[in-house]
Amino acid sequence: MTIPHLLDGVLTVLSEQGVGALSVRSVAAVAGVSPAQVQYYYRTKSELVRAGFDYAGEQFLADVVAAQHTTLMDFVQQWLPLDDRRERRARVWLAYAAISATDAELAAASAQLDEELRRWFFDQNLSDHAASQLFAMIDGVTMQCLMLPQSERRSLVERTIVPFVSGLGTNV
Repeated sequence: MTIPHLLDGVLTVLSEQGVGALSVRSVAAVAGVSPAQVQYYYRTKSELVRAGFDYAGEQFLADVVAAQHTTLMDFVQQWLPLDDRRERRARVWLAYAAISATDAELAAASAQLDEELRRWFFDQNLSDHAASQLFAMIDGVTMQCLMLPQSERRSLVERTIVPFVSGLGTNV
């Protein structure tokens, strides 16, 4: 069951405080409810983590569809933390990436989400090799962006991802 205000609380804790701060109690505090209410819907921290991951993925896919991108670069920029909303999403992604490194179930769910996104790359006539390179580049540039002030991030993207995408010979 998806309870948006609780799952928004999960994403807020992850983006503002990191994975170490995620608990039933911290989510309850951010959501303005009692820990018992959180536990009513999500009996364990693991259930809460997984529900938050699914919710974050659904939001990302909805944002991608709503953006109505026309070029590969438009699509790629949905990932990059170039504004406050995408920065929050990138911080959540980073927290989930850390959890996935030691949680096989979450790693499998993450791989499934990546596969859904990879299909869009194939629709843009990218080879599996080029799609893998682009995914890796997005991950690395996202990490680099999070360490820079927002005012410097577009310049990093222009120096790194734009030349790569341009070299693919697709509708940039």
